[in-house]
Amino acid sequence: MKVETLSTLRIYIPSGTRVKASGFMKKLTAPPLSHYLLRQARAEGVPQAIIHNVSAGYLVGMKISYSHHEIKAGTHPECLELIGHVAELKKFIADYEEHLEGLRCIISMSEEHTIISEEVLP
Repeated sequence: MKVETLSTLRIYIPSGTRVKASGFMKKLTAPPLSHYLLRQARAEGVPQAIIHNVSAGYLVGMKISYSHHEIKAGTHPECLELIGHVAELKKFIADYEEHLEGLRCIISMSEEHTIISEEVLP
């Protein structure tokens, strides 16, 4: 078995949050922040990233929100989870600080356990 130390960065975002843009038209067409950050993580080589769809929850200072398959409230929480080495996750936070302002970002240390096929018992 191979054990590697990784970290998990979770960014909690209201689903209606869009990329900060200047100008009226740019604000109208700005992509959702979670999707933008997902693409940026891929471009920067973060090994794994997932946007968690939340069925119910709340963010700091907000009311409980329940997901509906047709419409989501702009304050409904989403969680972008990035998995990689702590240094690259901290760099990601620093690089996108202006977009992450006011959002909760949590880094947790993790261990990845990879089972190598020769170790699997019959």
